[in-house]
Amino acid sequence: MHLQVKPPDGHVVISAPLSMNDKAIEMYARTNLGWVKKQIEKFQEQPRSAKRQYVSGETMYIWGKQYFLTFIADAQKNSFEIVGNKVYLHMREDSSVRQRESYVREQHRIMLKGEIERLLPKWEQITGLYCESWQTKYMTTRWGTCNTDKKRLWFNLQLIQKPVECLEYVILHELIHLRERTHNEIFTAYMDLYMQNWREIRKQLNDSMLDYYDAQDESPLQKLIDQRRYGEIKNAVSTHLGGEVKQKKATLSDIKIQDVVHIEQPEEGYICFDIIVSCDMEYSVPKSDKTSFQERWLRIHCQVLLGIDLSEFQIVWVMECGQMEEAENEKNSGDLVPVISRSSFEDEATGFLEKYYPKALKEAVPVPIRQIAENMGLTIIEKELFSDGSDAFGILFLEDGNIQDKNRNIAIRNAKRGMMFIDSQHYHAQTLGNVNVMIAHECFHWYRHQPYHLLMKMLGVSDDISVIRCRVNLDDRDTEEWSPVDWMEWQANGIAPYLLMPARTATRKIEEMLREYHVDSDEAGSGRQMEELISELAGFYGVSEQAAKSRMSELGFHRVDDAPGYMPSCIKNCLEIETSETSGYEPFGNRMGQKTFISGLCQSKMNGS
Repeated sequence: MHLQVKPPDGHVVISAPLSMNDKAIEMYARTNLGWVKKQIEKFQEQPRSAKRQYVSGETMYIWGKQYFLTFIADAQKNSFEIVGNKVYLHMREDSSVRQRESYVREQHRIMLKGEIERLLPKWEQITGLYCESWQTKYMTTRWGTCNTDKKRLWFNLQLIQKPVECLEYVILHELIHLRERTHNEIFTAYMDLYMQNWREIRKQLNDSMLDYYDAQDESPLQKLIDQRRYGEIKNAVSTHLGGEVKQKKATLSDIKIQDVVHIEQPEEGYICFDIIVSCDMEYSVPKSDKTSFQERWLRIHCQVLLGIDLSEFQIVWVMECGQMEEAENEKNSGDLVPVISRSSFEDEATGFLEKYYPKALKEAVPVPIRQIAENMGLTIIEKELFSDGSDAFGILFLEDGNIQDKNRNIAIRNAKRGMMFIDSQHYHAQTLGNVNVMIAHECFHWYRHQPYHLLMKMLGVSDDISVIRCRVNLDDRDTEEWSPVDWMEWQANGIAPYLLMPARTATRKIEEMLREYHVDSDEAGSGRQMEELISELAGFYGVSEQAAKSRMSELGFHRVDDAPGYMPSCIKNCLEIETSETSGYEPFGNRMGQKTFISGLCQSKMNGS
């Protein structure tokens, strides 16, 4: 067996014979745990630059010197110009970070190649060692590499950021590998002979700041395909380029999955996506002793059944594409969470209802959400779930299991897949209408969010992924810090009311009620009329009065926001006080300050505070 802790993120790889059982491999890993942790710490302590956005004010290094970036919007042409201590980057204003990064790297490649063309012949003449060919590419694990059989050298594009002497050290290092493959005493002696201060330069190179690297940049789906289906992807690339390879008597190398884009779910249980792959084609130039390299990029369209494994994996077609082609119009993220903007909530609700209750899209009728849940194969159970003050209002089981409370006591035992638990202890803070919204919330989870949990299960994620816990209040952190689970919760929270009050038919119903209550939709009616209208609308659709009011505003009935004296009846009825001549008190709602207080209290109550 062989154990490695690999850069740049310190992930652990164990190679073992197929005949070795898992227990023996696990024991081997445990006996080396202390060494593994030390190696991981080394990678984590390496200084790295911040993730670049390629906007004005950022710094970049070229040949060890610091430059300040100035971005200039230019729709005519791209350019990269160094003037004094500044770099001027001209690109379209709407260009993405990835497009800017790709262009800047190409400019770095041109500059690096220029220096290699100048310095490599110098060191070849000094050492008497000559390579057949060389190329540059962006690498995260090595500064350079050498294929001793083909006498081919590769140089890391990040060398452009380091002083020129660092590039010379790497050139010499790789040339000597043509004579001595390993870093033994003979190799060291040759290094000492040709570059006496190579150790100082090596330390300078290894101690210098590296580019930003985030292991999460590789999506979970990409990792899974790399692990399980790389062989089939490699064969597809070889087949597609086979005719050209044969014609040019070329070889393919460094076939790498760069990205997984355009992820969609055409039908339940299946996903399709495009895999972006890069590779290098090496071939001899006719009537010359030189070897040429050509970087190729391919788009491979695939379909797969989501389950315990990536079964029924099918490559549909392969085609050429541009380098790191942008993922436009994404339907799902790399962890299979749907990409849904707030402006798409209505479309999502329409798709749900077309499948489960199309009548609601044609007529203004209450949506029987409990019946829909049953038709989806879900079982609703209403009970007090937790006694520890948990803020989970609902729990949806995606597979059989148990749930513990904060004190690690079993709160739900032997639940089955498809069971939906609604916590009745929140009823004092939530109306029955909000319970219906929570059921709609869970139905949307079941409808759209199962692929994420299946993917995490296939990856062997040990976190509790067998259930979806739905909280009364969503995390108030900045959305940049949200996890995939946070985004799914935000989607279900936002779309649930749209499922119960579809836009087109709900609009017709509201207009009808406004006429019935003699309230012009463009003018504020009396407070009492508007209150009664909202209360009746909420009762008709089975939602809370606050949800009905919010939905009216979203559908364009904005005057409802300014309705004087508005207060959901569930609270108004509890707080109204009789006028008393002796005390001087007036009924709540007659004074602006009192109305503001009640309105704030009502909102807090509805939020579960």
